[in-house]
Amino acid sequence: MFTPPKPQSTIQMFWMGVGLLLLFNRRSLLQVAPTTSIAALMIGAACMYPVYLWGAGKVQGMPIFPFFSLTYLWTFCLPLLSENPNVLKYSPQQHLLAGMTTALFLISGTVVWMQIVRSPQGITKPYRALRAETAETFFIAIVGAGALLNMYMIGGWQGIPDKLYTIVRGIILGLSFLGIFVLAYRSGQGHLSRSKARIFLILLAFNILSAAASLILKTALTLFLLSVIAFVIGRRKLPLIPMMIGLIVLMPLHYGKHEMRHKYWTGNGHHVQPWEYPAWFQEWSGYAMENLNPKPNRYEPKEEDKESFVERSSVIHMLMMAQEKIPSQYSYVWGKTYTIIPLLFIPRALNPNKIRSHEGTHMLNIHIRRQTYQDTLKTTIAWGLLPEAYANFGLMGCAGIGAFLGAFYGMVTRLALGTPAFSSRTMFCVLVLSMALASTEWTAGVYAATLFQSSVPILGIRFAFMKLQSPSLKNPLSSQ
Repeated sequence: MFTPPKPQSTIQMFWMGVGLLLLFNRRSLLQVAPTTSIAALMIGAACMYPVYLWGAGKVQGMPIFPFFSLTYLWTFCLPLLSENPNVLKYSPQQHLLAGMTTALFLISGTVVWMQIVRSPQGITKPYRALRAETAETFFIAIVGAGALLNMYMIGGWQGIPDKLYTIVRGIILGLSFLGIFVLAYRSGQGHLSRSKARIFLILLAFNILSAAASLILKTALTLFLLSVIAFVIGRRKLPLIPMMIGLIVLMPLHYGKHEMRHKYWTGNGHHVQPWEYPAWFQEWSGYAMENLNPKPNRYEPKEEDKESFVERSSVIHMLMMAQEKIPSQYSYVWGKTYTIIPLLFIPRALNPNKIRSHEGTHMLNIHIRRQTYQDTLKTTIAWGLLPEAYANFGLMGCAGIGAFLGAFYGMVTRLALGTPAFSSRTMFCVLVLSMALASTEWTAGVYAATLFQSSVPILGIRFAFMKLQSPSLKNPLSSQ
């Protein structure tokens, strides 16, 4: 599937991005404490280096680890330079310690990942894959089904039996994510016909809008980001106009979501039907514009500023909290949040008392007395893989989980090298890439359970519909 990018064009795009980041954050870098600036620069360099290696063509395959490390830019690096109250509670020395820990985690992952993917290796054994024409039609239908399922959930529709709902939802949403990536990638490559590309674009827009209508913007942004990344990998250049339109439509909504949630999530909730979407988003945009352009009123007390995207995305404050409290106030967890992972693979139909997928997250919050068990039944306070690793084993845990993820992402990348877009190997690789982008606030249990559930449909398609194909002997790295 994957053709190595042209190093010159990709690396120019990389340095342009680095330049813009430094330009937009130069004032913050000078205003914050020197140790905080050093911490931000360390994390920035560590998370951007894998992207540079991929852009320069020094490593092979799908960029799972580079995009995973890039998520640490807005979850760990930029929050240090914002006025995030959760970050400002900690001293510059604690910022530096968190920055060094994050850099250690990313460097250990990069070193291991590089050893696996830096040498090209063609596939030599037969693999299973779908026929391209059939697969394109199937995944376009699945993307449409994903939009329909979003409307079903938000509209409060009835029809799917409760016992089947979780299974149907998992299969459709998992395959929908997969279809969006593969179709956007093939569209970027120019392999999708014009008519199919137009239908896909329309269904993708419905998918994103129906996901956003739930008032949870993260899902909509993930779908948008996933499609842009897939297109960039396929075309090797940014789709500037569609990307700007998407950002202009979605990002401002962040500033009006609190008012919408307060108005419609209290009481018995509120269902939104597809034909109500124009009025729904118009009202939402109105709240967003009011918050972006507030009218001063001398008779009313000033309201607190709304969280920005970077402030909302921050996870580094959870690492600093863990480092402040463990082991000085509370002991390490010593792997307890990892030992529950096998229990999450058992279907609820076989184990009615199955633990919650966020059980590891709840264990951590209860351990440091941030929540009681009853609190966890109502609210989930996210941790992320790195803070979880520190809470379990300290700095050794951070280096260890980094190396483990580097090895896992490297092996999955290598497994898909030289196989077509609709092979089971590449489809699994795409699935893992989407998990890498979406896992910024997940603990290991949530990650493992989500990946396991999302892999089942691919496994079913592999055995039911895919045919055995022989690798090309002329060019083992060629794509379909």
